[in-house]
Amino acid sequence: MSSNDTGSQASEGASLNTANTTPSTQASNRTSSSANIINPPLFKLKILDALKNNNCDQLRQLVISVKDSVNYYELSLVKNLIFNLAVQVAPLQVITQLLSDDSKDLGIDVNYQDENGNAPLHLAALNSRADVVQLLLRDERINDTILNNDLKQPIEVAKDLRIVELLQKERATYVERIANDLRSAFTNHDFARLDEILASPRNFELLDINGNDPETGDTVLHEFVKKNDIGMVKWILTHGGDPFKRDRKGKLPIELVGKNNDTMKKILKDATKDQNVISQAGRSTGFKAPTYKGYLRKWTNFASGYKLRWFILDSNGILSYYKSQEDTNNACRGSLNMKSAILHLDSSEKQKFEIISKSGVRWHLKSNYPIETNRWVWSLQGAIRYAKDKERAIRYSQETERKDSFDSVGGAGVNRHTRNLSSGSVEENSNKLESSANSLADIKENERLKQTEARRPAQIVYDTDDEDDNESREVSLVQENEDIDIESGPYIQEISVLKRGFSLELGSLRELLFSVKETMTTPSEPLNISLGGIETLTESFDRLNTLVSKRDEKLIRDLQKQKDINELWINSIRDLENELLAKNSELQNFEAERRNLKKVLTKKFGNIGSPLADVPATPEAQPTGPSPLGAAESNTVQDEPFDANDVEISRFINEDEDSDDEFFDAADFEEDDEVSERATQESIVGGVAGSTAATTPAPSVQEPETTEKPVETEPKQEEEEQQVEGEYSNELQQKKDLLMKNEGTFKGYDFKPRSELALKVDDRPKIGLWGILKSMIGKDMTKIALPVTFNEPTSLLQRVAEDLEYVNLLDQAASFEDSTLRLLYVAAFAASEYGSTTNRVAKPFNPLLGETYEYARPDLGFRFFTEQVSHHPPVSAAIAEASKWDYYGETSVKSGFNGRSFDVQPLGIWYLHLRPDQSSHKEELYTWKKITSSVIGIIVGNPSVDNYGEMIITNNQTGDKAVLNFKPRGWRGASAYEMSGVIYNRKGEKVWSIGGHWNNRIFGKKVIKNDSSIDYSNKKISSTPTEDGTKFLIWQMAPRPKVPFNLTSYAITLNEPNPKLLEYISPSDTRLRPDQRAMEDGKYDEAGVLKNRVEEKQRAARKKREQQGEKYHPTYFTRETHKATGEEYWKFNGEYWKQRKDGKLPNIDIF
Repeated sequence: MSSNDTGSQASEGASLNTANTTPSTQASNRTSSSANIINPPLFKLKILDALKNNNCDQLRQLVISVKDSVNYYELSLVKNLIFNLAVQVAPLQVITQLLSDDSKDLGIDVNYQDENGNAPLHLAALNSRADVVQLLLRDERINDTILNNDLKQPIEVAKDLRIVELLQKERATYVERIANDLRSAFTNHDFARLDEILASPRNFELLDINGNDPETGDTVLHEFVKKNDIGMVKWILTHGGDPFKRDRKGKLPIELVGKNNDTMKKILKDATKDQNVISQAGRSTGFKAPTYKGYLRKWTNFASGYKLRWFILDSNGILSYYKSQEDTNNACRGSLNMKSAILHLDSSEKQKFEIISKSGVRWHLKSNYPIETNRWVWSLQGAIRYAKDKERAIRYSQETERKDSFDSVGGAGVNRHTRNLSSGSVEENSNKLESSANSLADIKENERLKQTEARRPAQIVYDTDDEDDNESREVSLVQENEDIDIESGPYIQEISVLKRGFSLELGSLRELLFSVKETMTTPSEPLNISLGGIETLTESFDRLNTLVSKRDEKLIRDLQKQKDINELWINSIRDLENELLAKNSELQNFEAERRNLKKVLTKKFGNIGSPLADVPATPEAQPTGPSPLGAAESNTVQDEPFDANDVEISRFINEDEDSDDEFFDAADFEEDDEVSERATQESIVGGVAGSTAATTPAPSVQEPETTEKPVETEPKQEEEEQQVEGEYSNELQQKKDLLMKNEGTFKGYDFKPRSELALKVDDRPKIGLWGILKSMIGKDMTKIALPVTFNEPTSLLQRVAEDLEYVNLLDQAASFEDSTLRLLYVAAFAASEYGSTTNRVAKPFNPLLGETYEYARPDLGFRFFTEQVSHHPPVSAAIAEASKWDYYGETSVKSGFNGRSFDVQPLGIWYLHLRPDQSSHKEELYTWKKITSSVIGIIVGNPSVDNYGEMIITNNQTGDKAVLNFKPRGWRGASAYEMSGVIYNRKGEKVWSIGGHWNNRIFGKKVIKNDSSIDYSNKKISSTPTEDGTKFLIWQMAPRPKVPFNLTSYAITLNEPNPKLLEYISPSDTRLRPDQRAMEDGKYDEAGVLKNRVEEKQRAARKKREQQGEKYHPTYFTRETHKATGEEYWKFNGEYWKQRKDGKLPNIDIF
């Protein structure tokens, strides 16, 4: 800036003083006179101040003052940069106002390029201002194809992949709209609109008049040649139409002309001659393979789904991809040779397609819009076709080579539209304008591709992305799924705005001081000190940025290194787990051999001199007394005298078994086929749920011949299924039964429950549990959202209802006079609740706050209701009622993943009020806590459910107690699913023993002091209690159907949307939940969308309550203290069934 730009030395001093004051002081001293706007740096500072302080009025005054300035030209250059500066430092509100019609007087140019060629969209993308980028892309004036001085479009300068995705999506939306507009103009012969559309620089770059229609395979030239539309054909040819472009069948436009249509032929031949001249002038003839580049979404694995990746199709037919465009200087993450590839389109979703290599590698790709997919598909098909035809094409003449080259590439000449009309070029993010085939961008890109090819083997088919959650490829999975990117971190936009604003103001202030210094003959000391300070600040700021960047890079490297170490640890743990399983298998084999040997020796030598245990051990390892199996088989073994001197054999035979073997061995449960057959028959009698297993003996089954009478016999029951309404034995039962009838409990349930799902095959994507859970070690799983395909189509509310499948055990318990025998059957019921958990590794849907579920069975005589009373922590309150019992509690749990297993530990107490048949004036209260459920085998990819822990059931009236031990699965196969326990009377004496497998059968037997005199020969397992110490069957699991999600027959009935029932249930009932219903119907993608919608609705409702200061209160349960236990519990208020009867259920809108 020369001294002529200033009026006097005084004004120079004034300018200097203004420049050295604070921004607030500067704002107060500014006027609109030209004397105060003395040079561009000061003008720029004032503009920055107005932009940052949202002062548009001041901005207008500054713009007006330019007209009267002496140095109008220099100031106009700065004025033109107002919008470029705004997108870097101004709030979104200011930028929105600058784009509005109210700011036309400011002369804003949304596409103005600064000295580096960057338009406002470049600068907004570079500074990661996502909100500004989106605002600009919605403006009709914007051109997102402008190249800066580095020949890069805005999408190419963006460092944040979220910005890239936004640019890509908005471009696709625009292209789809403008392409439809162009198609409509063609159809209507609207030449004015066609000229208007193609006159736009943005449209010129994004639209390809030679594109093939994805449905017909024709270009617009082919289409109007077929229609014999001479006027439109001429217009197309004069606006870039290519006469050498072939359709899907390989035909040129001239080949579609009728034999007698000489006029059309002449037009096309003349265009061919013109094309020859253009081709020779614009580029050299010869082969040119299709090339392409851009962003697509690539499927990585189940945990992360589709990830945005940068793809490049080079001239050698190699399709490569990178994490981002900035990553292209590094080795690619995967490549496929299109020569041997197959392209597969997804007919159900137009945005998806697959590339399958000869070796079987699959890339699942997805774009934001169908038109974007079309362009990629055409390019890839062209690459495949080009690679296969290359050798044949080389033998053609020079003219044929030229035509084939046009066929593959699209025949783009100088100033001709080269982008796709039908699909639009969302992905053409290359740094070149294809209107010039030999542009600098072409040279640079070809050079880069050559360098890449030099680093790559000739035949490459590899991929670092995990396509199918294969556990053996877990290292690459983690690296792919957990991308660490400094440019996409938290607060990136705020940091970028602050840094850029500070840098701009510092630079402008420096320019201002230098311009003032140039106007002074002898610079003053304050000015020199100020300049030195500015220089120091500038250097320090640059140094700070450099150090912060280096620090962040080091932190990223350290974090990546730690991740790699974690991966090594994870793989080591998996190897150790596999080794442990192998050792456990060997130990199981050794243990089985030891037991078999002991059994053989016991049969051969007997067990003379060994005391008899109170509770006999398993048949495979009888320590003392004979077992039924042993007695039965002893007839076939030749007795031999026992060698008393053989101390080792005697010691081996008589050694005590582990405490874990106190009750029955697994073999004892599996060897009696008659019991299994009878129980199966009886389970069928119970109806669809199989809920009357082991209730009464089938008539055709021979009962054990014994002089002992059964302790109790149940009330007689018809073989055919019947209604149990009205069955009661005393006043308490009658009162409850009448209450349920009067409240219309079973209205809507007059139908046969369904026995199968509409979905026949569970075709969910394979779930890699370890790949999902490994990052959640030590966390509370109830607070972590998992993908919907990790779920099964049941709710946690319905899982509570599954506990009631074998309520017949409670009816049986009420029929016994002996309180300890009642407790025995109550204990069997508590254990039967876990039978349905086997093979159920999928997660139920988390209930929404206020979600309810009702279930009633008139054939079994009970009703059930539950409500989600809390969301954080998740708690469901539930109650089931029948004439003989009430059962209620809560499903408050603590869950976590410790690396080897996923554990769910129940916290609440469950209460059972039993009304025995023989007691007319009182009922009994039983209480217990449920045991821990665990998903094991996750690391090795073979998940299964285990339930373990001690359960203590107390009769609060009599003092009787049951202690059940659910054994965790250990190295011995016999302990899998095993449970055992003892029933104690009020004096602490053992009365009954219970044992079996909670996934199959549970037995009981009377504990007697000396069972050595019992004759076990010719005994069969009874289905009713006996007093002689022989075991009897209490419960057997109903047969498991082969249905999706491994549901039981009973569970299948829970979510049935029967029209008769839907008119009675609450609007908040789980059966009406849309995401769960979509999941049951096999619509997994839709289920994911709906799940997100209902959860967002729940969050919005919670936020509204918080803003209004409201506290949520459940509708049907209240929190109170239980009189018997002193613990808090959720008490049912009984209003639900009353409201249901009267048709006055509240309209709870949660779905």
